[in-house]
Amino acid sequence: MNKSSPMVIKNIKLKDDASKISKESYDVFIKNSLIEDVIKSRIGGHYENYFEVDGKGNIMSPGFVDLHAHFRDPGFTYKEDLKSGSNAAINGGFTTVVLMPNTQPAIDNPDILGNQLDRSNNLPIRLLHTGCLTQHRKGEALLDFKDFKSMIEKGCVGFSDDGDHLKDSIMIEHALRFFSGRVPLMDHAEDHLFLDEGVMNEGVVSSRLGLKGRPKDAEIRSVKQNLDIAKKTGGWIHLQHLSCGESVDLVNEAKINGVDVTSEVTPHHISYTEDQIEIHKFNSQFKVNPPLRTENDRIKCLEGLENGVIDVVATDHAPHSDIEKRDVFSDAPSGINGLENAFGVVASKIGIGKAIEKMAKNPGSIIKRISGLKIGEIRRGYIADLTMISNENWILDLDDIKSKSKNYLMNEKKNFLKGKPIMTIFGGKLIHHD
Repeated sequence: MNKSSPMVIKNIKLKDDASKISKESYDVFIKNSLIEDVIKSRIGGHYENYFEVDGKGNIMSPGFVDLHAHFRDPGFTYKEDLKSGSNAAINGGFTTVVLMPNTQPAIDNPDILGNQLDRSNNLPIRLLHTGCLTQHRKGEALLDFKDFKSMIEKGCVGFSDDGDHLKDSIMIEHALRFFSGRVPLMDHAEDHLFLDEGVMNEGVVSSRLGLKGRPKDAEIRSVKQNLDIAKKTGGWIHLQHLSCGESVDLVNEAKINGVDVTSEVTPHHISYTEDQIEIHKFNSQFKVNPPLRTENDRIKCLEGLENGVIDVVATDHAPHSDIEKRDVFSDAPSGINGLENAFGVVASKIGIGKAIEKMAKNPGSIIKRISGLKIGEIRRGYIADLTMISNENWILDLDDIKSKSKNYLMNEKKNFLKGKPIMTIFGGKLIHHD
């Protein structure tokens, strides 16, 4: 079957408006890379001139959309590259991935962005790119407004100094006013003035372990600053990987007051706490930024995700080499591999239907707002990006990982994950099938 071949996927279940999985079965028709129609399944029905795929009663989701990932290309391709990262994404059911600009060189001008876009065009999924907020990602001076404009026109979907918080409120204000809601300012909300080279959450556990802490107040202050400026300017702020209960409360209040804010949480921040560092004897796999927090923070983030305060789950896929992650906890780099088991982790926490909402529908809506791309829903006229999910318990085996990196979590030898991606379709083309 080639990309242009009409196809029908028969006998599949869909998520309804209440994020429940339908009891009825449906057939989804694909033609010219778009969803042509969705109808209730016909028992024993045969469709001439369509390549037929039997869904066998499995669940069909819009292709997953990740708003926050690192493919380390260019500059750090021994950890990951565009091709290996794309293969990992496909393995996890993702059809669209937004890449952060903390590469080497940093993506801080239209030429570098253009090169990234050219290199992404021949890959089997949709890679979207963000640009830096500041020149060379140093936090000292904003990009020239002409560069911002050119990069937006080329398809840049947001701007971020990812990994570094832009603490200068005047620069944030100028950027938000210039963007005028066309694209979001995407911020890692942790004020580095308060971090003091901390490596885990500051608190009782860090004191007991003798490790420098990253205080919650660094995030809370940054979140509040961003929200205040967004309210003042009317600009769109997207808060990356929230980790504190207080941050969730601030976002909730801002939304009630009409602030243009969206936010994300990672699978690991709704799954694990600072206690894992002690339990697993300083295992550096649990070193992430922002750090794993307390049980109360985990619960608040999970509740914020379930009740709609937090809009999406983003993986913050951050691959590193095995040698780097085997270093002592204080010196090991922060970050974990997140693309290939993300859906199963999230579904195990909030259910398959809700996970589809937070990992396909909502992030797809954000991309649609920015670029007009019709993704994130199984509706007539939308792009045929689809992921089939088996309703089963599973684990991600080390041998099945497509990423260059093996520094992943949530791989305990038990039925931990729920809902396994077993088929990925991009633009009407079947690109993966277990």
